[in-house]
Amino acid sequence: MRLNKVFSAWNRERLGLTMIVASLAVIAVTVFLLFFYQQKNEETHIREQGTNLARVLSRLPLEQLVPGHNQQSALSVLKHSHTDTDFAYLTVVDVRGKPLTEISSPGAIIPQAPLPTDPASWLGERSLVIDSSGLGIQEFHAPLFDDGRFAGHIRLGYYSPGFGLKPGQMPYFATFALVIFLLTPMFYFLVRREIRPLQRVNSQMDSLIEKAHLSRVEVAASGELCEFMDRFGQFINSAQHRIQQLETDHSGLLTSTKLIDYKRSRIESVLHSLPDSVMVLDESGSVSLLNAKLAALLGVRPEEVIGKKPHEWCKDESIIEFLAGYAGKSFRSFNSDSVEFSPAGSPEKTVLVTSYPLFSPKNASQLLGTLVLFRDVSAEKIAKESSGEFIAHVAHELKTPLNIIAMYSETLQSEVGRTEAFMIEAANVIHDESERVSLLINNILNITKIEMGSMSIERKRVKLRDLLEDAFQACARSGKSENIEFKLDLPRELSAVAADKDLLRIAINNLLTNAIKYNRPGGSVELSAEETATSVLIHVRDSGIGITEQEQDRIFEKFYRSERDAIREKSGHGLGLPLAREIIHLHHGTLEVTSGPEEGTEFTIEIAKETDLLQQAV
Repeated sequence: MRLNKVFSAWNRERLGLTMIVASLAVIAVTVFLLFFYQQKNEETHIREQGTNLARVLSRLPLEQLVPGHNQQSALSVLKHSHTDTDFAYLTVVDVRGKPLTEISSPGAIIPQAPLPTDPASWLGERSLVIDSSGLGIQEFHAPLFDDGRFAGHIRLGYYSPGFGLKPGQMPYFATFALVIFLLTPMFYFLVRREIRPLQRVNSQMDSLIEKAHLSRVEVAASGELCEFMDRFGQFINSAQHRIQQLETDHSGLLTSTKLIDYKRSRIESVLHSLPDSVMVLDESGSVSLLNAKLAALLGVRPEEVIGKKPHEWCKDESIIEFLAGYAGKSFRSFNSDSVEFSPAGSPEKTVLVTSYPLFSPKNASQLLGTLVLFRDVSAEKIAKESSGEFIAHVAHELKTPLNIIAMYSETLQSEVGRTEAFMIEAANVIHDESERVSLLINNILNITKIEMGSMSIERKRVKLRDLLEDAFQACARSGKSENIEFKLDLPRELSAVAADKDLLRIAINNLLTNAIKYNRPGGSVELSAEETATSVLIHVRDSGIGITEQEQDRIFEKFYRSERDAIREKSGHGLGLPLAREIIHLHHGTLEVTSGPEEGTEFTIEIAKETDLLQQAV
């Protein structure tokens, strides 16, 4: 509080204090200049007087300057007639510098100093210092001649003028300082009188600031200040009117801003809800909007992309070139286009980028920016490739048996084919190949139904032991010609399961058929089962050529077949295992494989028991 009072007093009286300080500064500067010029004038006066006097004395005969016994010299006369207070001494010395005669002012000491020996320097001046007192001496010297012979020197010394006042100057200085000090308060009171209305204006302004409200400032003034106050009042009225108008405009802007924010929020909500990744470019080609799906797809954060050009955030050159082409585009030059690329961090993905123009709702010919859609088409691309591969595989698998059937049919029509043995062979081959085509078609239809979700299973209570025995006996009969040992290991009591009997039989049959097909001569095929507390495990083991670890990840893909020669020698279409797994998955079970090269293979089916299914349903 006390500090605030000090500041307030300083603000009120700073003009007077400033004027006092200014007046003191003026006095100091003036006095300094007076002393400076006074010193310079005295130095000039001493130089003129000393030079002239030294020359005059050097022209006098030596006997006049150095008189004999009981004679008065010219120097004595000069001493009594010289009234200059700066005079220090006057001496005559011989050629060796020994004083012949001298006069000096009271208290003056003649300094000892050698004179110049060069004739060109005999007449001149020099500055000396009296060692005992430290006073400066300005000395003038001139040569003396006696009958044309060099006889000595004249040395004339004056005290160097000091920087300061002399006793006779004190009244003048006091009068000068008094005049300045008298003028200072007079000007101060005149200025205070003129600025008093401004101080009242300042007080009223402080009051208006505290009230936070503008009103006319009323102050009595005269002259030019009166005109200024009138104009100032008009300015206040104009400012108040303008502020009211700005407040009205501000309220309108706030309402418009809230409406725009609401609409923007709705647009952003729509963008974030779209299934595709969306980006909006403005007229300059900078990103103005994007949804979260695009940020996740490209692996960037929205704040790293908004307001920036494509080359500042994108690393894919094709996308940079594609997006940069829409900077500054007009409606007439706009061509919707698309491009595909793979993100740097996910090379397995394929993203389709498509652009669409954004037109002004008020002017259909005005282009406001570009809408860019990023859509992950990896699945579609894989589906197209898979579809092509699927058709190629089916055509290949159908072509082989049909060619064989056609070949035997043509042979039967010729003379060669009319023998009884060939007719029996042809009938068997045509029957086998027809069965192969039928099995392929049934497998394809079953897998297609499963993938399309149109296959419904009819769960019934199935005696699993009887189903496994029937499937095993059928496969054992067909595999006797392969010289394979068949083993069946089933418990006497095996819990029933809720399953589609026909589909489950197909799955088991496919596993047993593969075990026979890819076995080795003299090998074995074993079908066994066991129970746990909640499920039944079915094992199909063989001692065949086995499956490598890399192939185990792909054997359940449609039409996949190993490149190994031992497998390529066997006929097949690569649909048995995929169909078996899909059937087991429809029963909410699992199909696992354990194998190794030349170590045989074991497939394990796990299906929940009927009691466990009932418990899950409850």
